[in-house]
Amino acid sequence: MSKLCSFPLIFSRTVLGKFMSTFTQVFNPISGQMEWEVRSSDYDFYQEVARSDYGDMLHDTERNVKYYEALRKAIAGLHSRGIKANVLDIGTGTGLLSMMAVASGADSVVACEAFRPMADCAERIIAKNGMGEKIKLIKLRSTEIKIGRDMESRANILVTEVFDTELIGEGAIDIFRHAHRNLLEENATVIPHFARIYAQVVESPLVAAFNKPKLLANLDGEILLKTPSEIVDCPGSTSLHEVQLNQLPRESFKSLSEPHVVFSFDLSGKTELENNRRRAVETRSKETGTAQAVFMWWDLQMDVEGEILLSCAPYWAHPDFEQLKMRASARRPLPNVIPWRDHWMQALYYLPQDVNLQKDQPFSLVAYHDALSLWFDITTNIPEGRTLSPPFCTCGFHVACSRTRIGQLNDHLRNKKYLRMLEGIPSTATVLSIGDGSLLGLATAKIAQRVYYLNFNYFSEKVTKLYVTSNGLENVTIVNNVEDIEKHLKEVTHVVAEPHFNTSILPWDNLFFFKFIRTRLNDLPKEVAVSPVKCDIEAVPVEFLDLHKIRKPLRNVEGFNIEEFDKMLEKASALADSKFEAHPLWEYPCLALADPLKIFTIDIDSFPDSSSTFSSRSSFKFSGRCNGIAFWVVWHLDRSGSEKSQVGTGPREAVEPGKFIKWDSFTKQGVFFVVEPIPVEAGEQYSLEVTFNSTTGPVECKLSKSP
Repeated sequence: MSKLCSFPLIFSRTVLGKFMSTFTQVFNPISGQMEWEVRSSDYDFYQEVARSDYGDMLHDTERNVKYYEALRKAIAGLHSRGIKANVLDIGTGTGLLSMMAVASGADSVVACEAFRPMADCAERIIAKNGMGEKIKLIKLRSTEIKIGRDMESRANILVTEVFDTELIGEGAIDIFRHAHRNLLEENATVIPHFARIYAQVVESPLVAAFNKPKLLANLDGEILLKTPSEIVDCPGSTSLHEVQLNQLPRESFKSLSEPHVVFSFDLSGKTELENNRRRAVETRSKETGTAQAVFMWWDLQMDVEGEILLSCAPYWAHPDFEQLKMRASARRPLPNVIPWRDHWMQALYYLPQDVNLQKDQPFSLVAYHDALSLWFDITTNIPEGRTLSPPFCTCGFHVACSRTRIGQLNDHLRNKKYLRMLEGIPSTATVLSIGDGSLLGLATAKIAQRVYYLNFNYFSEKVTKLYVTSNGLENVTIVNNVEDIEKHLKEVTHVVAEPHFNTSILPWDNLFFFKFIRTRLNDLPKEVAVSPVKCDIEAVPVEFLDLHKIRKPLRNVEGFNIEEFDKMLEKASALADSKFEAHPLWEYPCLALADPLKIFTIDIDSFPDSSSTFSSRSSFKFSGRCNGIAFWVVWHLDRSGSEKSQVGTGPREAVEPGKFIKWDSFTKQGVFFVVEPIPVEAGEQYSLEVTFNSTTGPVECKLSKSP
């Protein structure tokens, strides 16, 4: 979540004789330069902790309760038969499941955790809860544990949570298989006992927009850029697209199949888990449509009898759907009544090619998995002997562009505003287009006499060349460094950018465009027309329904004191993270507590040279608990002030206090979390102070209620 990308440490020294500090090279996306920063010697560990899902996982009450319930049941079951309960907890994290086992009456508990900072934290938590003598903590991977050396004997209960959104992506298959072979008694009780993966075939233009670029046409519908055949025919990336499916508008997709169980995993050890499988599920299309993607989720049967079920299904397919409907309210509508998880989301898988289906037409949903990943296909004629290896991107486009960026390229409302600006460029113009993989920049080749395309990313450059060749853009010259463009600057009449750079994470990181123009292209003639010309940074105080939990202190989980973890996470975030994080807020509902504020404006002609603090005052318009402030950027393509020339990266519609904000689906917003939520009442005044640094963007934020 940090805006700066760390590189390997280069030099270390002792500071004040107390601790080792590390000089680390980091990339600054606004300046475009590598910079030195002093970090603590264990910075990498803290960075890992700050980005982990431990906190979110522990806020998952349903997960915690059902693991606890399953442990009580398993231990009581052994005791009822006069058998001691010897528990092994693999990947203990904070030690929570081990402490649950002790509290449930386990006779012995062994916990293992390989990530040393987490293991040390678990040791402190276990001790603070008075269980240091009851839990043996092994700071190794489970696959490194030896019976007789690390464990006295095999365990007869295994409890573990080694799952991710894809279920098997953290190596669960090998972990369970090794445990059964080496660490568990025969017929040991395993929590969870059984797992199932579900898949549902859908048609969804919104979802498909994240996968492949569409044709780019001008305002009259004439094609400016066609998609190269290499991209059209490419199977794309098979890697999952993690997403909160509950937040997809129900009208944005058509279900072409019922949810089907495509794989089951017997975690109990009665049958050995396999690494490579292929399964074809025969089904019929519910509607006439185009199969474009597969929705995936999974559930866990926690006990042998199947009485305790933990489901990650979206609300429309959830086994408790009827009960969930009864819990819905205006403040937390049905999609948001589902137990919220960011550690286990749902996933999108894009099909290698779209498949047209008629209503009631039979087809096969073909699912594959190896040791760590899944992939899917649709066919009406299952080929024999299909190799168990996932298809991969052959065009380079899916390597060069993130899912969010692909969606952005397909956003016709956004493109329309840029095209309106581009079509004002005369045919005699010489244009300098700046950005990574900008199709809009390439589109100027159909308008202007000559285009110099300055691209900073190797993979984006390869894709740009593909478009240039496929569209016969003979008037385009691709350059990838300043030296190559400097000799042509006197020819340039227009400079255009979206702007987009692959190194950008937070919305304002794309201010690199302004910085670059003013510091690196000094020889540009003064009369050159540049677009965009300025940007506004705007913000609104919000009440997140759930997202704030990734930074919210835990203090106590199921009766266990977890404050040591809170301290570690707080320290890790302070050392390793920017105070502003990038999130796709369309996936994370939040209520607006006030009207949006324009914090400050940055003009290309007056880019600030130092840090400045901007203060704004306003009033809350809705009562609630302010637990975050959402930020975004509005780019002005010209100086007209018209909304038609403004491209925002925030709300899609006007923000109404007291209502959920409808965020843009194809950008990420900046978020500042208010760790200790502030109760607010409608009509109360507040002030918001934001410190902006010219080389890093906003670095500090403070919201306070005014008297």
